[in-house]
Amino acid sequence: MKLGEILLYTAPFSARQLAKTPLTWRFSFVPTELHTRTHTQKARLRMNRILGYALVLIPIAALLGYGAYVEPNRLEVTRHTVGTTTTPADIRIVQISDLHLQQMDDIRRLVAHQTVAAKPDVIVLSGDIVDRKESLAALEAFLDELGPIPKIAVLGNWEYWSEIDLKALAELYARHHTQLLINACQVIEIRHKTIAFVGLDDALASKPNAGKAGKHCADTSAKVLIEHSPGFFGKPMDQPADNAPYLLSLSGHTHGGQITLFGSPLETPPGSGAYQQGWYETQYGKLYVSRGIGTTVVPLRIGAEPELPIFDIKL
Repeated sequence: MKLGEILLYTAPFSARQLAKTPLTWRFSFVPTELHTRTHTQKARLRMNRILGYALVLIPIAALLGYGAYVEPNRLEVTRHTVGTTTTPADIRIVQISDLHLQQMDDIRRLVAHQTVAAKPDVIVLSGDIVDRKESLAALEAFLDELGPIPKIAVLGNWEYWSEIDLKALAELYARHHTQLLINACQVIEIRHKTIAFVGLDDALASKPNAGKAGKHCADTSAKVLIEHSPGFFGKPMDQPADNAPYLLSLSGHTHGGQITLFGSPLETPPGSGAYQQGWYETQYGKLYVSRGIGTTVVPLRIGAEPELPIFDIKL
């Protein structure tokens, strides 16, 4: 065997053998060390991506879980004093707003329990108490839990939008010591003190009329105005004075923004106007906007815990 043939068989990767090798084969021979390094880098890259996704998705999932299952089932009872006298409070009012009742669950039972425990003289149901035609049975069960305490109710936008039979709703309320006011007034005497409740129709879904509502109790000095949608309070009065100022105005509707970031709501529903939650000075007097209890559209509450306000009125 010639020397050239010996070299051909003993040196498979010699220049001569490489010249005879097809082009597609030439790049298939990668050192094992380089293969290992490449696989390791790819594995690390995949792991980094997984960790990156986890760092983003886990906090989001935790926040959504909190907003869906934790905060909506918590209840903040807030207490407020209205009036400047130093004597003990004459009348106690508990406001229940935006219950969005569909069934008697834990949070609604807690609301009923805390309301009764507060020993109010009057309970104000400030709209969006039910939002489905099928919810009247649940409402009856809820009102049963509240007992014979006198109650004043107004309509919210959802009582209209869900096409609830308003006559049936009024009759149900009446069976449970509840007066439904639609642009009307109810005077109540409590321990020789007289207070009038002026209940307006919802400003978003219907037509409130404070002048009409208050004319039958104009002689009563202590008046509480109830309007579900607070945007009403930022609009010009239909009539001069419109029985203002009121001792107290109560509203809801906004859910406190329902989902807030650092105290600022992502969005408030139409009919909210410039109001989100808490106390405001308006042309009608002092207004309190409750965060309410339930949720709508998105079943989440984040940074807007359900609220049960209690007002001690000093006359």
